[in-house]
Amino acid sequence: MRYSFVFILMLALFGCKPDPDQVDAGRVRLLVTVSHHNIPIPNAVVFRKNGTLEFPGQDTSLYEKRYVTDEQGKLILDDIGNGAKKILLYATGIDPTWDTTQQTPVWGYQYTTIETRIGESKDVVMVIPVSE
Repeated sequence: MRYSFVFILMLALFGCKPDPDQVDAGRVRLLVTVSHHNIPIPNAVVFRKNGTLEFPGQDTSLYEKRYVTDEQGKLILDDIGNGAKKILLYATGIDPTWDTTQQTPVWGYQYTTIETRIGESKDVVMVIPVSE
């Protein structure tokens, strides 16, 4: 009976090693600001296309994800993941300080590459300049 207790205790201590393939993914974030002449664009719509650095155009059906900036024209994307990434963001919105009728959209795009190792955390800052 005493040996079985010691055997179970040893199994609990040495038998439960973490799986080396189960490594913490880290935290990779893309900190985005949409601006027109250095003025943040509130509530701009941002579209994301993964795996490319070439602008596919303004057809929003060609993009994989859609986001909206806050009142300061900012957006945090925290679903980037580790590894080598190519990301293109296309943004469109209205600059209320420039267009009081709120009829003329401003738009633009920006791309980036991100490379991280498994478990590495990183913040990447991206500004998307938009114009008429």
